[in-house]
Amino acid sequence: MSISLEVASLACSRIAGVWVVISSTERLAALREVRPGGIYDPRVNITAGSPLGAPARMLLKKTDTLHRVLLVMRLMAGLALLLSPAVILLAGAWPVVALATLLAGRLVVYGGDDGSDQMLTIMSLTFAVALPLGLVDERIARAGVYFIGAQACLAYSAAGIAKLLSPDWRSGVAIRGILSTRTYGLKRVAVTVQRYPALALTLAVATVAFESTFLLAPVLPSVALLVLLAVAAMFHVSTAVAMGLNGFFWSFVATYPAVIFLNESVGALL
Repeated sequence: MSISLEVASLACSRIAGVWVVISSTERLAALREVRPGGIYDPRVNITAGSPLGAPARMLLKKTDTLHRVLLVMRLMAGLALLLSPAVILLAGAWPVVALATLLAGRLVVYGGDDGSDQMLTIMSLTFAVALPLGLVDERIARAGVYFIGAQACLAYSAAGIAKLLSPDWRSGVAIRGILSTRTYGLKRVAVTVQRYPALALTLAVATVAFESTFLLAPVLPSVALLVLLAVAAMFHVSTAVAMGLNGFFWSFVATYPAVIFLNESVGALL
């Protein structure tokens, strides 16, 4: 298994681009939720503690138009990530993704983001800096890819260790509760895990195990790393089906080329 810096950067960007296009399209289709009376009513969000305060109130009447423009920009940036033929062109798309994501997520809709949004923000800001400067000094681009890979390993392992420390996760109670909620649950799955507590415990243990193992991802043998990444991808597919968290699949899988690149570089030093 071998992956070059350019291939890793392109692969991360292409996969992230899929997520940007999907999430932008979904949010454009649900614009009604950020209008007065919607779930993300800007009047409530602003009074609930938006850091922008008074300036945000001045934009209140134009929120719908502003949000639409930002999401279209984000969609175009996602298409650029998918269609640009080389890293040098991608270097101009990432800042747009970062800007649109940050503004749409923090200015117009105060709240509602999840881990997939956070991962995309980290990736976009990192590549926005590392790719252009990397044209001058390749070591900067290399450091950017290393950072993305390390960030993914940290995100997974921190989640796994946090679950390991939780009595509810260790007993399987947490996963039964999550799958029984209206937001993240699927009735058939919820009924099954409630009926068979041992299944819930198995799912919980498996989740904790694979997430925590990412702490070792930079030093795992190549085959073991590929198995771990395949397990993680299947986990995201299952959560997308059962819990509707489809964004996590694309945003986290987008980091896998960087994880492989990091692993190969660490392996070359050992």
